[in-house]
Amino acid sequence: MVWLKALHIAALVIWCGGLFYLPAVFAEIARAPDRSALHRSHVMARVVYVVLISPAAIIAIVSGTFLAVVAGAGGLWFVTKLTVVALMVFYHLQCGRMVTAIDVRPHSFKPARSLAMMLAPTVLVPLTLWLVMAKPF
Repeated sequence: MVWLKALHIAALVIWCGGLFYLPAVFAEIARAPDRSALHRSHVMARVVYVVLISPAAIIAIVSGTFLAVVAGAGGLWFVTKLTVVALMVFYHLQCGRMVTAIDVRPHSFKPARSLAMMLAPTVLVPLTLWLVMAKPF
């Protein structure tokens, strides 16, 4: 069971870190001075999303679900935590939409928008951590 918790935590660190990093990559894409820099940043966004954070999100959700079932989690605390995780999944999917949209219109993303996009993980990630620490016994 300890190995599953370790896997869950490692996957969460990768997933949450990627959710913070992607808006910065989007801002780089918006500021790309030439086609080469644009391509490099776009490849980076796609690799981060497809290769790193999407598998980490799936591993975090599956391992977290298994841990919750084994622990018999329930009640208002659990519903609240699931709601916050669902919001993180929604934000993750929005980032995926941005990666795809940048394929079609590379300069559609404005640097100021990345600042606004940073707000979601800045609220959701600490809130999730706080909920984990406030777990009732």
